[in-house]
Amino acid sequence: MTESLTSAQVIRALTSDHHIRMAALDARTLWDGVRRGHPYLDAGACACLTELMAAALLLQSRSMFAERLQLLVRSAGRAQAIVADSWPDGMLRGFLDVADDNPDGPWVHAPGLLQVMRSGAKGEPYVGKLPLVEGGISTQIEAYLQHSEQVHASLTVWCDATTGEVGGLLVEPLPGCPPERMQRLVQALEGLEVVPLWEREPDFLIRWVNQGEGATRLSTHDVEYRCRCNKETLLGILKGFQQDRLDELFAESETTEVRCDYCNRAFTIHRQELLSDGQ
Repeated sequence: MTESLTSAQVIRALTSDHHIRMAALDARTLWDGVRRGHPYLDAGACACLTELMAAALLLQSRSMFAERLQLLVRSAGRAQAIVADSWPDGMLRGFLDVADDNPDGPWVHAPGLLQVMRSGAKGEPYVGKLPLVEGGISTQIEAYLQHSEQVHASLTVWCDATTGEVGGLLVEPLPGCPPERMQRLVQALEGLEVVPLWEREPDFLIRWVNQGEGATRLSTHDVEYRCRCNKETLLGILKGFQQDRLDELFAESETTEVRCDYCNRAFTIHRQELLSDGQ
């Protein structure tokens, strides 16, 4: 298993009036892990990838991290494809493919597709798909919650490509939330826009939404940015390839190098290793 690069933490809380549930993300060190794990991406691409992984963690918090959650974005923007993969045991990884023919504009742009896959310990994965709407990653996840899960929630993720400030906040009013409390919540979320990113620590965010002290912490979930790739798993995948694809891989030599999209780790594969009998 690949060595852990960095860590993050998701804190779930309930307001003191029991009307609003929230999850705040502390991921200041995640930026360093993404930058070191994807040296071929520029700062803007790394920020986009980091935001999608932050969104995956916040969305996963709604199930109290009882299931694996994968987000896939296919976009007409500068990011051709982005993947965030978050596991119940706290492992987080992701990758981004840059579009070759779109050097300008937003990283995520419609038309495109957001795919959400949830995998529990038992049963078939649930896959939800939604066409991209106009807006960034936060807007896409809010649209998914509203249209696919009938949940009205506010999700905000941020990653400053110049400072590496990373964080996020998911706020979900519970059934029966009074209109006047909802109005104060909307005002608080709108006011958050003027708060500097470096000040948006989870404790601050929880107090901000609660509008004072007294919120109840429900749980804390630790996350590590790392990859599950290993040579044994890779060999198993390659053994399932058709012979013509394998011939392409080994066209020039009896060895080939395969690099993991998630962590950029390179594996040297010998053709002999793919023989079923190991001879």
